[in-house]
Amino acid sequence: MGKSDPHVFNFYKNILPDRLYENVAFLGFSKSNNFTDSIQSLTKDFYDMELENWNINNDAWGIEKKYDLVVCTRCPYFAKDPRSFIEKSLEILRPSGYLLADWGLGDHWRYENFKIGWIKNGEHESAYSEDNHLWSFVWHQQLELMPEFLKFSENVKVKGYHDVKKAIEDEVPSLMHLDKSGFDMDFDDIKVSMLTLWPDSPQLYVCYLFKKAKIDYELAQKESN
Repeated sequence: MGKSDPHVFNFYKNILPDRLYENVAFLGFSKSNNFTDSIQSLTKDFYDMELENWNINNDAWGIEKKYDLVVCTRCPYFAKDPRSFIEKSLEILRPSGYLLADWGLGDHWRYENFKIGWIKNGEHESAYSEDNHLWSFVWHQQLELMPEFLKFSENVKVKGYHDVKKAIEDEVPSLMHLDKSGFDMDFDDIKVSMLTLWPDSPQLYVCYLFKKAKIDYELAQKESN
């Protein structure tokens, strides 16, 4: 178990509605852990590269089942197209189902190169490279006003970052402004939550809880035709 796991798992659990789910899809999970075990569900399916049954950047995921909860954490920033990732996640959800997904910053110490909150050998280096596979971030206008974002912004000043939003815009190859997306996505509501850890080695988790629309618009459109 990693240093952050107890804090992050508790963070996720507090975001999800406390209920019994019929079935849950865990994207980017090859096996169960304390967090997945804490979610009450009749069935749980795991999809991951290690299991050779899911790749976040495949054009088609090949997941035929429908779920009432899809969980993808500490993995969505691998998506080269965050919009496509969210849309495909919503496609495998039942109406009124939930998608829990997060995008992180600062947790790049494990990579040869890294950026957004870190300095290596006195210089800023990028984690967003072909080798490191960190590609995307999803921005929402609420973020700048949230206490956890302000805390993270203060923590990374000693790392040379005085404007985190600008650093994200400059460094992240695939940045999606959720509040300015200009496209119709199949969800009724979004809840934005945030967690920052380790002032000396700052990490930031931005978590989105999407609630899919009550009406399956794709099905309704087919029926109308």
